[in-house]
Amino acid sequence: MLAVFDLDGTLLNGDSTAVWLWERMRRAPLRALATLAVAPLAVPMVALPATRRAGASILLWIATAGLSETGLQRSCRQFGQVFASGLRPLAWRDGALKALDQHLTAGDRVVVVTAAPACLAQALLATLDRPVEVIGTSLKPRLGGWIADIHCRNRRKCQSLLEAGHGARWSYAYTDSLDDLPLLRGADRPVIVKGGKAAERRLFRAGLPNARAAAW
Repeated sequence: MLAVFDLDGTLLNGDSTAVWLWERMRRAPLRALATLAVAPLAVPMVALPATRRAGASILLWIATAGLSETGLQRSCRQFGQVFASGLRPLAWRDGALKALDQHLTAGDRVVVVTAAPACLAQALLATLDRPVEVIGTSLKPRLGGWIADIHCRNRRKCQSLLEAGHGARWSYAYTDSLDDLPLLRGADRPVIVKGGKAAERRLFRAGLPNARAAAW
């Protein structure tokens, strides 16, 4: 069986990309000033699905300007190493790791599919030392920095799973966001990581009567 997990807000208790970008910006005054200058434009763009990729790319470019591919990979690895030491405002959710380990013990394949940059997600998942496949947003160089190429969110997550050889259906899907409705609809047993009756009602209204809400 195949179990598919989202990363940010599901396995992690926060947004890994936001923390990584912020830490790169705050260590460089020019990056911080540039971010403040574009924030009134970029932040609202990130909040809207139709412009999220463009808004994220603006912030990503500012944070990565001047980085080669080797430098980009190094930055992600260093972020993962410091995260593993417990010095980041991020942590694994205990309930999420318990569910992930249950699937691995049962012999299930586990794939983490996320809108976070693939290089960043891979660096974070490497600290778990578990046999987990990672699919994320690909990046491409542009004018000396990096921007989003294929943004792995919403329906694109399902397409990425298909292209990676995992088919169009999976046994389990875990996420904290209804932006992942296509992912949940592709699962025999969809789970939204928000407990309570309100979450269950939202799932029912979304046409997922077989879904359940889990409080992690």
